[in-house]
Amino acid sequence: MSKIVLDASVLVGHLDQHDSLHARAEELGERIRANGDVPQAIDLLVHEAVSVLCRRARERKQRAPNLPDILRKVRIWFERGQVAFTQAKLEGLFPEVLDVIDETGGTLNYNDAALVVLQQRGHIGDVATFDANLASHPGFRTIA
Repeated sequence: MSKIVLDASVLVGHLDQHDSLHARAEELGERIRANGDVPQAIDLLVHEAVSVLCRRARERKQRAPNLPDILRKVRIWFERGQVAFTQAKLEGLFPEVLDVIDETGGTLNYNDAALVVLQQRGHIGDVATFDANLASHPGFRTIA
């Protein structure tokens, strides 16, 4: 049994029923569980997903995400210990994260570069993502 980190793109797809990737995110989560693995949310990606969904709730006139329902789900994840906190690990890895951003010319943002470094250092395993830039980073292990 492995823990598979869910990238923000997958979290957003899972949490927003109107997201274009909702069905794909649900199928991916089912496939992860069917393989005997455990989907894992980590703090910085939950922060990113919630921020995206807050912006959508504020800006969309139609098909806005149900923010109270989304926040309820995220609270349950937290209460059940399903959100892993990585910020303390990243404090010492900050220069390496900046190096990855620099090496990619900004193709990878901070959170994506942090995933690369966390995985390189063995703090996380494979990552489920819909982000082609992240998935194509040399040596980065993903599932989609």
